[in-house]
Amino acid sequence: MNLNNVNKVDPVKRFVEKETEFEEASPMNPPEAFSPSTVEPVAYHDMAPFLQKLMDEHKVLITVLENFESALISWKKNDWYFNDEINKKLNELFSFLDNNTPGHNKKEEKLLFPLLHSRLLQTGEHSTGDEPKTAVDIMEDEHIKVAQLGALCLNFLGLGSRLEDNKSSEIVFELAYEQGKTIVETMRLHIYREDETLFPLAMKLISNEEFEDMESH
Repeated sequence: MNLNNVNKVDPVKRFVEKETEFEEASPMNPPEAFSPSTVEPVAYHDMAPFLQKLMDEHKVLITVLENFESALISWKKNDWYFNDEINKKLNELFSFLDNNTPGHNKKEEKLLFPLLHSRLLQTGEHSTGDEPKTAVDIMEDEHIKVAQLGALCLNFLGLGSRLEDNKSSEIVFELAYEQGKTIVETMRLHIYREDETLFPLAMKLISNEEFEDMESH
């Protein structure tokens, strides 16, 4: 698609520490703010191959996010003018969200998350209440949130490109910019949570045989 035409406590950490009330995490905080003391770190080379593949896909997405963010900043500095480089980097993320993210999320949601969620419930790593929730629930909610943000950002870009009034167009582009920045911030934090909290928990609670079964699907 040519776009010219168109320090709070991390909820995941709180789950791990069995707290019952949540504070909204700010993705603007540095990653160090989200390092749960109760989760032992696991080096990449010690991760199950299934998790290594997910982490490798995260690294690709991080590069796409960095390019997207640089394009957003350049676009705003250029008074919302789209050049070829900005167009390319913006389109790269939307294409990634359409073509790569669904398959990645499916592997997590269909193969890893159900078993991990069950184990977290069994070991008491969940919130209290009528419907106990685990860190897995947060990750799944963020998958949905990013998909919604991506659609909203793209729609704002399309709408702003079609408006003839410059002032109105600028207002809509500003909204698109803010949604784009939120995508970057949300995904950076999401990836950090998975790599540094959820996957180490999975290594603790899921057997090698179970990971091998996930790989076979």
